[in-house]
Amino acid sequence: MWNVSEYMYEGMFLLDSNRFSADPAAAQQAVLGMLERVGASVVASRPWQEGKLAYPIENHRKGLYYLACFKMDGGQMDELNRLGKLNETVLRQLVIRHEPVIFDAMVQSLTSNDGTIHSPEQKMDDRMDRGDRGDRPDRGGRRRDDDGDMGDDR
Repeated sequence: MWNVSEYMYEGMFLLDSNRFSADPAAAQQAVLGMLERVGASVVASRPWQEGKLAYPIENHRKGLYYLACFKMDGGQMDELNRLGKLNETVLRQLVIRHEPVIFDAMVQSLTSNDGTIHSPEQKMDDRMDRGDRGDRPDRGGRRRDDDGDMGDDR
């Protein structure tokens, strides 16, 4: 039964990467346990990206982003924020409410193919791994002329 105040959310949780690398299952359970305590129904979740932070957060220079799509009563948002602040594994969190169409697309991207969500850096690495694109014809030396167009005076 659909609850009138139940909404669809995307949560991005920044986790302590040291705790995650030491025990990935416990770090994931830290996030999923918070969601369970507020009565959320997790539809899809996955570690997303680990990397260097732009600035230190609680003396951490690296973190792991963990993405979760879930349904939850909107009145539980304050409690979820409180639990995130008390959780030693969660450094920061951001939760966004989505419309059903966007939520379904997020869930599909989390669960499709091999289930891997690729960060922008991973996508760039994949492009670099493809090597030389010798199958493309030479485009020639295109130059812009003085008025900024590609030199085609039609």
